[in-house]
Amino acid sequence: MKQMNADEILQKIQTAITEWHQKNENRPKDAVIVTDEIRRIRPLGEHRDEIEPIVYELAIANTEMWHEEDKIRSEKDDVVLRAIRNVNPLNQHRNDLIEEIDEIILDQQNKGE
Repeated sequence: MKQMNADEILQKIQTAITEWHQKNENRPKDAVIVTDEIRRIRPLGEHRDEIEPIVYELAIANTEMWHEEDKIRSEKDDVVLRAIRNVNPLNQHRNDLIEEIDEIILDQQNKGE
């Protein structure tokens, strides 16, 4: 099981944010994010042992949330409503990823790694 140091984590986060912006620069502003789309990343109940892909996914989820939260300040009610609906599943996914990281760290501590 590979452990990551702070520099590696920072690099993974920076890569994720850059890739998110490249992938989504032309996405329609009214795109709707649904829970099923988020869940395709990690099905419920699946346990992983490596932190690296989870750190990447967490950075993507945070970036996605920040952009959706920016939309909440829009003057257009339909944009605000879509953004609010997007924030809830994104926030749940973010919390799930943080819990998964916690589980991996606890497992590593219990195994003495």
